[in-house]
Amino acid sequence: MADLSSLLTHLAWADERTRASIAALDPQSDAYAECVRLYAHMAAAQHVWYTRVVGIAARHAVWPALTLTEAAALSRETLAGLREVAARGEEALAAVVDYQTGSGARFQSTVDEILTQVVLHGSHHRGQVAMLVRRAGGQPAATDWIFHRREP
Repeated sequence: MADLSSLLTHLAWADERTRASIAALDPQSDAYAECVRLYAHMAAAQHVWYTRVVGIAARHAVWPALTLTEAAALSRETLAGLREVAARGEEALAAVVDYQTGSGARFQSTVDEILTQVVLHGSHHRGQVAMLVRRAGGQPAATDWIFHRREP
């Protein structure tokens, strides 16, 4: 069974492949703009969850206006931090995080639950990006877990 560290490695790999498929589109197209919006959301959502776990203020809302380059940098930075969190061990993963959503609702989740949310959240949006890239005549990225595992 895959552990969180492996899943976060896959997430970073999938995000990079998705970014590359977006970068290959015409930057003046509507498809490019929508793909960047979705990619920025994925990066910012990862960032917001990370800040909740480590107890710092988020620099971005979950639907930010970022360029593709800015979103990619945010994703890389955040995923490095998330990997450090995942490496802290079972006791740290079982810790409970109190947080407030953007709408003001208060919740509690374990670090393990939050990392699982981060890993799974982008799958939906990467699928949306793949559909938009294909419709725009581009080549969507193959980001399934098994493709990642098959690479040397």
